[in-house]
Formats: sequence, structure tokens, C-alpha cells
Amino acid sequence: MEKRQNQTYISIGISSIIFIFIILCLSVFALLSVNSARQSYDSVMRNAEAVTAYYAADSQAQRWIHGLKTGDPDDTPGLTVYTNDFPISDMQTLHVEVDKATFEILAYQVTNNEVLEIDDSLPVWHPEMEE
Repeated sequence: MEKRQNQTYISIGISSIIFIFIILCLSVFALLSVNSARQSYDSVMRNAEAVTAYYAADSQAQRWIHGLKTGDPDDTPGLTVYTNDFPISDMQTLHVEVDKATFEILAYQVTNNEVLEIDDSLPVWHPEMEE
């Protein structure tokens, strides 16, 4: 009789451990899913802010070009190209160049304000250094 009772307790214990293990696995997967969703949301929001800032600068540039065509442009002698920069963010600007005679857009590009430098400070092994 005692032998039968011990087996019953062991089977209940094993099923409880398996159940607890499954609950822990599901909890971990749920937390990983929430973390992944949060990172995706943050990435989408940064992208939306960048696109909004670009199109705000683009709108300003288009109004400036329209103003050159319809308004009284600057008649500085020797000037053949109108140029203007429209800020997108702290690190980027929209650079626009327009031909003075034909009002043709010569340049319409995003430029970086900061010069990015390559960091070579890590002591990485190079085979040329051994010789």
C-alpha cells in the first residue's frame, strides 16, 4: 500500500513541476514579446519624427522656390545660382540650389552638418604591424 501512495505523490509532483515550467516559459515569451513590441514602437516613432521633419523642410524649400519664381528675386550681379539651406534636425539640412535664369533645380539634397570621424583608437591586430 505504501508503495502505491509514494507513486501517486511522485506523479503529482512531476505534473506540478511540468506545469510550473510551462507557466514560466509562457511568461518569459510574453515578456520578450512585449519588449520587442516596445522596441518596434520606439523605432517607428523615431522614423515618423524624421519623416515629418524632412517634409517640413521640403515644404519650406518648395515655398522658397515658388517665392523666387513669383516674387522679386535678388538681382545681385554675378549671381547665377540661388542657394538656401533648410534645417531638418540638428545634424541634417536640406540644401537647395536653383538656377537664376531658368529656375531649374540644380541641387536638392540632404547634407550632414557634422563630419563623422572614424574611431581608430582600439588596438586591433594588423599583420603589417608585426613586420
